[in-house]
Amino acid sequence: MFHTSSFAGSAIAQGPYTGRIDLWSQWKPTTAVPQWLLIAGASNPPGKIHVSERRPRDAPQDRSGKFLAGVAHDIANMQDAILKHKAKIYNMLINLQLKKSEALGHISKLFDICQCDKTKPVLYYTGHGEIGTGNWCFNDGTVSIQEIFHMVPEGMYYPMIISDACYSGHWADFCTRKNIAGFHCLAACPDHSTATDTQGL
Repeated sequence: MFHTSSFAGSAIAQGPYTGRIDLWSQWKPTTAVPQWLLIAGASNPPGKIHVSERRPRDAPQDRSGKFLAGVAHDIANMQDAILKHKAKIYNMLINLQLKKSEALGHISKLFDICQCDKTKPVLYYTGHGEIGTGNWCFNDGTVSIQEIFHMVPEGMYYPMIISDACYSGHWADFCTRKNIAGFHCLAACPDHSTATDTQGL
C-alpha cells in the first residue's frame, strides 16, 4: 500500500486542508488525482435496520423523514464542487432502491480502476446511517466500513471516505483506531449523534 502518513480519523484530526476539494494538492497522504463515487442511500431500508431520521437544522423536532429531498441536494452540491475543481467523477449512484450488492459492486470496480491508474478513490455517501454503527443503509442491508476496508486491493491508495449520515463518527473512530496511512473518514457527526440538514443547501 502507499503508506506515507501516520494519521487517520476525523476531519479535525486530519488538519485544515482535509476535505477541501479546492486544496486537494495539500491533502495527505497523496497528491494523486482522486476519482469520486457519489452514493445516495435507500429511502426505506428494511425494518431490521434501526435508523433515526435526519432532521433539518432549522426544525430539529421534524422527524417526518422529509430529509430525503436533501439527499438529492447533497449529491448535486458535491457534483458541482468536484467538477468546479476538475476532479474526476467515476459514477453517481442515485437510486433510492439501491441494493447492497450493487453498491459494493461499484465500489469494487472503482477500486480496481484506481489500482490500475494509481489514483485515489473517494467515496461519498449521503443517506441513512444505522444506529450504533453509522453503517450505510440500502434496500436490502447495510455496508460497514470494515467491509470497505477489506475490499482495498494490494497496491492501491486507501480511500478517503466522506460519510454524510447519522452516527458516522463510528467510521471516523474506526479509521483512528486502525491508524493506517491514508485511510480517512470525514464524518457528518459524532458516533452518538444524528446528522442535520440545512435547508436550501
